[in-house]
Amino acid sequence: MTASGQDTVLVVGAGPVGLTAAAELVRQGARVRVVEQRAEPTTQSRAVVVHPRTQEHLAAMGVLAPLEREASAITALEIYAGRDPKQPTVRLGTEHLATRYRRILDLAQPRTEALLAEHVASLGVRVERGVTLEGLEQDSTGVTATFTSAAGRDRSRYAWVVGADGGHSTTRTAVGTRIEGVFEGQHFLFADVVAESERSPDTVRMFAHPDGIGGVFPMPEGRTRLLFEVEPPAAGAVPTIARTQELVDQRAGGAWHVTDAHWLAYFEIHHGQVPRYRHGRVLLAGDAAHIHSPAGGQGMNTGIHDAVNLAWKLALVTTGRADPALLDSYHTERHRVGASVVKQTTRMTDVMTVNGPERGLRNLALFLVGHLPPVREELIAGIAEVDIHYRGSPIVTGRATSRRHPHPGDHAPDLPGLRTADGTPTSLDELLRRPGHLLLTSVRDNAVLDEYRAALAGFGTVVPLGSGGLQDPDDSFTDRYGTGDHGLALIRPDGYLGLITREGSPEKLSEYAQRLMHGTQASVPGGKSRTS
Repeated sequence: MTASGQDTVLVVGAGPVGLTAAAELVRQGARVRVVEQRAEPTTQSRAVVVHPRTQEHLAAMGVLAPLEREASAITALEIYAGRDPKQPTVRLGTEHLATRYRRILDLAQPRTEALLAEHVASLGVRVERGVTLEGLEQDSTGVTATFTSAAGRDRSRYAWVVGADGGHSTTRTAVGTRIEGVFEGQHFLFADVVAESERSPDTVRMFAHPDGIGGVFPMPEGRTRLLFEVEPPAAGAVPTIARTQELVDQRAGGAWHVTDAHWLAYFEIHHGQVPRYRHGRVLLAGDAAHIHSPAGGQGMNTGIHDAVNLAWKLALVTTGRADPALLDSYHTERHRVGASVVKQTTRMTDVMTVNGPERGLRNLALFLVGHLPPVREELIAGIAEVDIHYRGSPIVTGRATSRRHPHPGDHAPDLPGLRTADGTPTSLDELLRRPGHLLLTSVRDNAVLDEYRAALAGFGTVVPLGSGGLQDPDDSFTDRYGTGDHGLALIRPDGYLGLITREGSPEKLSEYAQRLMHGTQASVPGGKSRTS
């Protein structure tokens, strides 16, 4: 589907973020055109980590299963900060993460992109490669984009534009904004190599060193991703296997022997983000909106989350079901996440490179983290991005029934033991493959359920639990959500709770629908939005 026109969304960029945005827009009912400046897909495996929260999103999209078949499963992160490169200072396991995907997946970015591209193609969207965005002009009714390609120069009109065109974003420049942050830059050697090691392949390892942080990420088929912070290389310098091995010996105790290289490159990384994610009818996502250290492997993941958060809202707007004011909530919810990721990854990189007395204090802090399970679990939850929430967002409402139950804006907890009416095992991921919101309720009165459907006004599907509906033999819904016999939980298309209450009513659903339709900026209690 090559589309243009007043009801079409232009997605600029066909990396993981742009492809996710396109797939989710189409799934939620929007028309899409995707353009990409590169003539061919990338061969650079910059991003290899797929965190658990991202896996939840990919599962709802229907993309996770093929990715699982190719990726390496990682169940721990080890940090080495002491003198012994064989003894980790702290080990963070994934077994207690609050998600059904209690592992990290490692896969080279070209394969992740390829799987997303196949999914987008299955939805009827053709990625137009070799098309360069030259400029944007917008007014109150749309955006005119100017492109150049082998076919010449073209101007086309669109309803909205999503800029997912990376750290050197043309879209960002076209709307007159820029990344604000630290511009001294950190230099990294990225290496996708074949390496021999006796270390187990189920663990990501980070190495602290005064000269720069180091990281080792196991990948499938005997490949290993290495990254090392380095001094600024000379102009035109090209990394080599010998230099890579030297860094492994210096910072990782020589525990890997590099025998071949798929890809070696130097990169300069800055830290910062744009002041606003929305500029009229143009919205920025991924590296176009925020850039930061690769420590923690959160860049691609944060961008995919941007795309998932934005797409369902933009689909509602472009199909006429919601006012454009709804899109302000994209900035409200995701800018704070991006700011926190930038801050966290910058701090992580700085802490891992301290020397002198500060190094001893750092090592003591890591030792304490390793021996305090609650702190250890909180740290890995932040790195794995499963503690993101949107509490306090203007488009969530309701109230948690107790401290142990989820709040409006939290990610919807999984429901183990859930089955369809015929007894087939299912999950929230599978239920969220339906377009729109998902309303779960223990109410079984058909008349009330019909009122719920009318109140949702076409925003989603009502799914009762119990007789004739979903089977919940372990009563996990009322236990995990605390909704009782009369409550409900309304799950947004991105898997977060838009509404949760013990006293369900058509009026509360109508109020929520009004928030979406009109982008209501009402004040909602509930505290700050967490960020990774």
